[in-house]
Amino acid sequence: MDFYQPNNIYKEQTNINEDLLKTEYYTLSGQEEIVINGFPAKAKEDNSVYAKKIQKKDGSFKCMIRTSSNGKLFNPVSIIGEEKQNGFLDRVCKSNERFRTVNEKVFNFYLQFLTSKNLAFFYNAEREAE
Repeated sequence: MDFYQPNNIYKEQTNINEDLLKTEYYTLSGQEEIVINGFPAKAKEDNSVYAKKIQKKDGSFKCMIRTSSNGKLFNPVSIIGEEKQNGFLDRVCKSNERFRTVNEKVFNFYLQFLTSKNLAFFYNAEREAE
């Protein structure tokens, strides 16, 4: 008996080499190890990674930006400092390691902010993200 059905929704996934899928890690200007398309980047993820671009299996990209504990985009050049603004429970109970998926326009504004440290790009990214 042959159970092959060409219109079956449970088709086998085509094998994609996992090594070809890549993730780019972006950081603040001055903390970079490498430069990707003119933007400061890291070779691997660590605490100074504020944005990342992940290639999906279908070839498209997923853009993600780090968020602060209040859910807004993380500002690494804040004068006040995100950690000092939050209360004890926020620091203990809420992780600052969350990333939020954003569209490409917001991601580009945020990358320009990381490169130039110009808060106008950060505010544009925040505005577009809402």
